[in-house]
Amino acid sequence: MQIIKKKGQLLILLSGLLLVACNDMQQSKPAKPVTEKYTASTVLLTGKVQGTSQTIEALDGESQNVIVSAQVQEKGRYQLEIPAHTKLPIVLRSDEFISVVTDSDVTNYDINSLTTTIAARAKALGGYTRKNMVLAASDSVNAPDANKTSTGWRGDTTSQYGGWH
Repeated sequence: MQIIKKKGQLLILLSGLLLVACNDMQQSKPAKPVTEKYTASTVLLTGKVQGTSQTIEALDGESQNVIVSAQVQEKGRYQLEIPAHTKLPIVLRSDEFISVVTDSDVTNYDINSLTTTIAARAKALGGYTRKNMVLAASDSVNAPDANKTSTGWRGDTTSQYGGWH
């Protein structure tokens, strides 16, 4: 009976040590945002806005100051000319939704409920960095890890497994 008690105490002690060790590994310093500048004289950002917003604003990602604004065109399309040497990230804001620009090479940004969810998640992860935006986007999209679905015709099922054996 004493052996069982000692094993139980040892198990509890080891579990506690494991939890403490795992907790120390999880506490890491948040990544500092990397500021990048646009190199072109101006950059034209385009995209589509969900909802009924009439104006789009580009905000500095840190200070939230308005950089530039534009009117929404027909069918919810917008165009914003971003001045040269503007620091990233840039928050694109409509009345209801936001999207975050973290890459100077990408110029098409839609503004909708999904981009707002991704931006909120990235901010919770430590800020609008490219790394946090990628993590937030991967957490926000529901997709299978592999093609394990069984819906739809995929041709000869035996060819998926090397034919007849």
